[in-house]
Amino acid sequence: MMREIDPMLDVFIFETSQLLESLEETLLQSEKMKDLTHEHIDEIFRIMHTIKGSASMMSLDNLAKLAHALEDMFDKIREGKTRTDAASLEGVIELVLAASDKFKAEIEKLSNGIDSDGDFSDLSDDIHHYLDSIMGSSGSGDDVAAGGLSSDNADFTDYGTPLYKVKVVFETGCQMESLRAFGIVNTLTNHCQRLVHIPAELEGDASNVEIIKNGFVVFLQSGENPDMLKKLINDVMFLESSSLVSISPDSEELPPSMRQKPRERGDEKVTTIDNKPMPEITVKQNFISVNVNKLDKLMNLMGEIVTTESMVTKNPEVANLHIDSFERSSQELRKLINELQDIVMSIRMLPVSNTFQKMHRIVRDVSKSLGKEVELTLIGEDTEVDKNIIDTLSDPLMHLIRNAVDHGIEAPDVRVKNGKPSLGKVTLEARNTGGDVLILVSDDGEGLNRSALLAKAAEKGLLTKPEHEMSDKETYQLIFHPGFSTNVEVTEFSGRGVGMDVVKRNIDKVGGSIILDSTAGEGTSLQIRIPLTLAIIDGMKLRVGKLVFIVPTLSIQESFKPNEGDVFLDPDGAEMIMVRGECYSVLRLYKIFDIEPDFENLYDGILIMITTDTSTFCLFVDELIGEQQAVIKPLPEYIQKHNTGMHGIGGCAVLGDGSISLIIDINSLVQE
Repeated sequence: MMREIDPMLDVFIFETSQLLESLEETLLQSEKMKDLTHEHIDEIFRIMHTIKGSASMMSLDNLAKLAHALEDMFDKIREGKTRTDAASLEGVIELVLAASDKFKAEIEKLSNGIDSDGDFSDLSDDIHHYLDSIMGSSGSGDDVAAGGLSSDNADFTDYGTPLYKVKVVFETGCQMESLRAFGIVNTLTNHCQRLVHIPAELEGDASNVEIIKNGFVVFLQSGENPDMLKKLINDVMFLESSSLVSISPDSEELPPSMRQKPRERGDEKVTTIDNKPMPEITVKQNFISVNVNKLDKLMNLMGEIVTTESMVTKNPEVANLHIDSFERSSQELRKLINELQDIVMSIRMLPVSNTFQKMHRIVRDVSKSLGKEVELTLIGEDTEVDKNIIDTLSDPLMHLIRNAVDHGIEAPDVRVKNGKPSLGKVTLEARNTGGDVLILVSDDGEGLNRSALLAKAAEKGLLTKPEHEMSDKETYQLIFHPGFSTNVEVTEFSGRGVGMDVVKRNIDKVGGSIILDSTAGEGTSLQIRIPLTLAIIDGMKLRVGKLVFIVPTLSIQESFKPNEGDVFLDPDGAEMIMVRGECYSVLRLYKIFDIEPDFENLYDGILIMITTDTSTFCLFVDELIGEQQAVIKPLPEYIQKHNTGMHGIGGCAVLGDGSISLIIDINSLVQE
């Protein structure tokens, strides 16, 4: 049943998704180490407990019961009541990953406004049965969980460990305050000998009301570094402020169970800390969560401001007046808009680390299913890209990683037979290159078979020239044709021929390009180049006939008038030009787009040297007009619909006089 998502559910979806990502990362680390460390056990227990509490609060009983089953398992594991051999660890990880997939499927339903209706009774039963099978004989009936809280009426006997008071205030309207408070308690429990919190009960609406009104107060005794304790507290989401202050053991503020008078030892009065309390340290969080739709609107407004500023300052009627005061004001306005634009664009930039980390799970599942040994290496995870591009990039990367493991990496016995280590390697790398981001996916597998590719292409009628005239690059690009596949056997991961064309189409949507290279027996690499942002570029205006084009400034190396004798024809009749001892091809823009130019003679117009992913060439145009900051707009739908084969145009932009300029996509232009 479809329904509208309320704000509280939106928070639940966001936080649970974050927790599930952390859960998978922890599990995969444990599997790689072949060990569940105490830190990993505590982290997984905390995640399950938080999801259980959140789901219960949202009346999602099916999710709460599944989380509760996992919480029970890890409660016993951290108490040392289970076996910890390799076989037991593998079974635990498989069950938790299966549960994680179930959680993610239900979260996806909730995100789409559909009720969570999954029945996980069988999986919960499997978890409890497996827990019974790995239960050991250690521990006693009255064991207390590691790091558990002392009861309020226990005798206070520790004189040597400092006492602290913590006060936390959550952001107004963040909701689920008592659950967030419990998260703080659960985190601090593992780092202190004793802890009491106010309110004492963290269930129900009454505790939420009290925390909203008075904040959440924790008294704790810990020998840990206070800076570390502050960091643990400040890692909690939706925190408005927090304070940590050292207090005396005989302070009136302490709850009765934690209060004591200094103990006498002969003539010496023994106290554990200075009589002067540590000054209160208040820390305010430096971030807030913002709905991405608001950021989209902000970016759109930024684009309109840039366009309007261009219309005003570059209006021909004003430009011809040469008013000094107007020009100074225009420059100041341009400076402020540039700063605002940089800030707005930086807000939307996110590291690719989250997307990259998800690939560990893909590699693990596919390699296990196929009986292969594969290691994934991640490089450049801190590289930042616009959020919309990251969202578009996720699916293509999954396709490529699956193909690398399924299609590229050989079986262990085949690799050993070919003189390779049994462990195959897949590398995923990201790095900035000017105004673009370069993403590389490579493997050390068997590579592509050129003969098989050409035979399959000939069978499907895809060849446009004789096989012997096809270059390696042209041959490998055939794999991006719809329905093209050389897999003899269709697997659950690849071989249906519906993957690589989808990859290319998704990358094309964000103005990117993809190039494939391969060496038989050594491996395959794919290079994806995508823009940092889809919104605004710095460009250079070019004119051919009556049309104005914009080329990204970062692609331009230089512009020049050719000299007599520098231009010649190669054996195939293509125009070439010699520049400082190097030969470059010449592309006439008016021929590519079939428009009427002012000049056909190369010596009358101007040449612009442009660098792409794979080559450098010279573009012939009538005139180089000047710089233009362009807000990229998509081409109208009716043009896209009736010009599906049009290459070389990446969008359009509104100029200062209100006219429209076409933005040239350099990479697709040279391919054409």
